[in-house]
Amino acid sequence: MLNRVVGGGWHDRLVSPSEPLSSHQVVEMSTTLPDVLLKEGVNWTNITFKGKGFAWVNHPENRAMIKAHHDERAALLATSPEVYEAGWATNSSAWVTVHLERADADEVFELLEEGWRMTATKKAIRALDESRG
Repeated sequence: MLNRVVGGGWHDRLVSPSEPLSSHQVVEMSTTLPDVLLKEGVNWTNITFKGKGFAWVNHPENRAMIKAHHDERAALLATSPEVYEAGWATNSSAWVTVHLERADADEVFELLEEGWRMTATKKAIRALDESRG
């Protein structure tokens, strides 16, 4: 079985392609982004940038809802309807529900980072980009 390292440096372990992504792994991924604050409930975690939400995880259902751009959500729904479904939307964002057990960890991390970028300050985004070279 082939193993691979996934994500943007959010862990130091190998993940098997057949191992389903868990809601707890998504929370762990999010904590590698700057100024992330977690608001924990019994069955859920709200992932925020300094208190402003950009993702929400339902642990019992192993689902996440992540802030996205309208065009990104439309593309995800068109290409992988078994993984993604439409969440709520506003004029500026369109949230996407992710069935984590069917999702690719790299794609989920990219979605998390994009949701973070839509929520974070320009200064925080610049600092993250500069830290990556």
